[in-house]
Amino acid sequence: MHPDNRPSKIPRAGFTLLELIGVMAVIAILAAAVLPGAIDLIRTQRAVKEGEVLPKIAEALKRGMLREQVFPIYENDPSIPTEGNDAYWWNLAARHGGGSANELRYPLGIRAGSTTTRKLYFAEASWGRDSFDSITDNGTSFNYITGNGPAKSTETATDGWVYPKDPTELRLLLISTTNPDLSLPDKLDSDDEFNAFWNYWAVGSDGNPAGAFESEEFKDWSDYDLNEAEWKGRAAELNVQRIDLRDWLCTVVIENRRAIEEASGDELSIQGLSGNWDAVYAYTTNQVGSEIILQLKEVSVPDDSDPPIINTYTEIKNVVLTKRGRIAEENPQDPQDPLAPVSIDLTVEVRGNKIELTEDDPPVTTITPASVTIELNHTGLAPVSLISPNNANYDLFNYEDDPAEPVIRYFLLNQELLLKEPWNKSNVGIFSITESFSTLRFDGLGWHY
Repeated sequence: MHPDNRPSKIPRAGFTLLELIGVMAVIAILAAAVLPGAIDLIRTQRAVKEGEVLPKIAEALKRGMLREQVFPIYENDPSIPTEGNDAYWWNLAARHGGGSANELRYPLGIRAGSTTTRKLYFAEASWGRDSFDSITDNGTSFNYITGNGPAKSTETATDGWVYPKDPTELRLLLISTTNPDLSLPDKLDSDDEFNAFWNYWAVGSDGNPAGAFESEEFKDWSDYDLNEAEWKGRAAELNVQRIDLRDWLCTVVIENRRAIEEASGDELSIQGLSGNWDAVYAYTTNQVGSEIILQLKEVSVPDDSDPPIINTYTEIKNVVLTKRGRIAEENPQDPQDPLAPVSIDLTVEVRGNKIELTEDDPPVTTITPASVTIELNHTGLAPVSLISPNNANYDLFNYEDDPAEPVIRYFLLNQELLLKEPWNKSNVGIFSITESFSTLRFDGLGWHY
């Protein structure tokens, strides 16, 4: 064999097992350093995407609630069966364009069946499962938002929703996290926790709650019923979507002046108008635009002379209020308050010269100025009733007690109000809620809007 064709005896270079272990260790160290950052980046991207998805879910949920006129089941309790339950919020939103139920229920990157779900919270927890027609505690129809009361669970039949100037119960929170290692509360057990999320939630530069502006308040995880040990530094992985239902409502300002008791044309039952009168006239107190008719009769009275002299006098038969007047915008009891309260007496006053005959023989005639005051009473306020979807009518006030001053009520669009007069409670018209803001005024004579 030629020497050039002999195999080389020089050994080839390669990796020893020890070298391979060293390389793998370096890779592991690098992976340990890089992988958490990569995972955090993925979660951050998912959180950003989640923040874009939640408003769309909220709109679908609002459409569902308004169209079906129902508040969904929202309790985040694993013990409550959810499969096939159309009343749960994700099923309601799915029926109204939000996507599939699983897409709505589970955050991005979370598999269906996980305990990590998006969670819905009500400002008024007891409204879950209620329809608009059963919003009051005892099952009477949904009607309106009342004044200064507690939650609806303690309201009476005709009191419905609460807080006319700010119906704060009409708020929901949709909260989620795309990190399965972070847990959300099943319920926000207090108004403080709900309002903390609603009013103050924001992510601070340290990854914790930012709290109230220029304040150290609401910076603790416990303010939001979240576990600090889990969540510390991870506030960016929490997504909060506020759902405000107050934009459903139309504001109606109702000014309801009390009317005068007597209906037009009724005769007043008067004491003190008997006797003989000369020239007389009548006028009203605390009424503007009223009209009065004095119904008179001639009385012939003979004296005791011989032959007797027949004296003719005028006697007031009765007083007729032919046109009610509105209450004058003057209050002598309180000049700073132009609204005449119920305590002010409305009067008709008859003035003139009253003729009296003595029992002397012959009788002596005397003419003296005289007056008779006729007190008029107020009625209750003019009734207003809501026409509910089942065609029942529900009064909106306690009309015997409410002051004659403007009040605020909120209604859903296209709801109808039945207007009545205060004297015989007869129906005088229907007012339909068609605008976001409107006014109703009863001035003591009739309704104006």
